[in-house]
Amino acid sequence: MDASNDVDTTYFGRLRPGDKLSKPSWLMRRVSSPAGTVDELLGLDGLWRPSDMLARTERGELPGTLRPVGALLPGALQATAQKRYREVCRALERQRAGAFPLRLAMPGRAQNYDDLDAEARAEVIGFLTGAPLVTTGPAGTYRTDGMWVWPESIEDDVRATGAPPEDLFYYHIRARRFFFPEPVNPDVLERARRLLEIAAASGGTERVEETGVPGQPGPLTEEERQRALGAWHAEWERKHSATTPFRPDRHPDEPDYNVHHVDAEASPEADWEYTRRAREIMGLDPETGARTDI
Repeated sequence: MDASNDVDTTYFGRLRPGDKLSKPSWLMRRVSSPAGTVDELLGLDGLWRPSDMLARTERGELPGTLRPVGALLPGALQATAQKRYREVCRALERQRAGAFPLRLAMPGRAQNYDDLDAEARAEVIGFLTGAPLVTTGPAGTYRTDGMWVWPESIEDDVRATGAPPEDLFYYHIRARRFFFPEPVNPDVLERARRLLEIAAASGGTERVEETGVPGQPGPLTEEERQRALGAWHAEWERKHSATTPFRPDRHPDEPDYNVHHVDAEASPEADWEYTRRAREIMGLDPETGARTDI
């Protein structure tokens, strides 16, 4: 419990089966002050908001194990949540603009994920039924988040069985933390409709997906990425060479220090500049290094 200016804050983790206290499914806090007591929940965006989850869990109305959490862990969990949320927002903006090839989700249940509890089921159903509408008609209702296109009927299977959708699609939903862009650009919807026409013509027995974004250069090959990475490294070294300390006396056993002293002595700010751009070249999120193309 932290006490500051007559305010006491106690943190709790609500754990699903298999959760660790260091990574709870929900992080909550109870803030007590002379003005009263407020219960709050840490959202997926890393912000604290009033919530009745803590009280409901204490009353046994919600499942899961409630465990107290020390004062240091919540700050780290909040920072991680905020970093992940920024990563998701960057990916969603690219999805909104149509920067990713579209792929059609296949009906069927996940093979590598356990069945969903009631809350996870509601999160998945909310994603499946809330994303931008592509088309609706006799063939069914289809939606897209700018990367995947799916029949809304998948929601019926999730609701009835509690099983997640197919592995790749469910991985994507979890990676986006159940967020989707609203709306997506009109050309993304048109591309999704064309994809559905191709799927209908093929009989729907195989996954249909775009090979690339129409009108845009294809993704870099591994060889092209390595060349671009090498060019960026050379540019970065030239940029920071004059302002990076030259200390050969500290590296007597490194014969190539004179050539690559910037790598050894660069400031944290310069290192971070290099890392961010290098991740972008490799197709990764610049802040977290995560893949966002799946």
